[in-house]
Amino acid sequence: MGYKAQRFCRHAGCVAIVGGGASYCEAHKDEQIQAERRQDERRGSAHSRGYTSHWAKYSKWFLSLPENQFCKLHIDNGCAQVAQCVDHIDPPNGASDPKFWDRNNHQPACIHCNSVKGRTKRAGTWEFGHG
Repeated sequence: MGYKAQRFCRHAGCVAIVGGGASYCEAHKDEQIQAERRQDERRGSAHSRGYTSHWAKYSKWFLSLPENQFCKLHIDNGCAQVAQCVDHIDPPNGASDPKFWDRNNHQPACIHCNSVKGRTKRAGTWEFGHG
């Protein structure tokens, strides 16, 4: 059985220690859930933004290509180096935007770098073994 290291609650300024893979202490867990729900209401669900089963199949195929095995962004030391998702270089405005399915607008990324990049336009150039 694996052991998850203890860490500080992710809520800003909280010094409570959490374990077992939790991110937030009991005092901030419900607050975080509510914040995530508000964000989903503003942004829409992943499915409503075009990330459907069709996208999941495409992503799996895209990341299986030899040239897409590693994160192209490598934004900082948090980079996992292994590509875990397909990033839109120029973020589309929904699934109906032609940029959504344009393969030239896709790049392999790790979850960390994809999250740090956010909705900015940024093409990665990092190559494993060269940077």
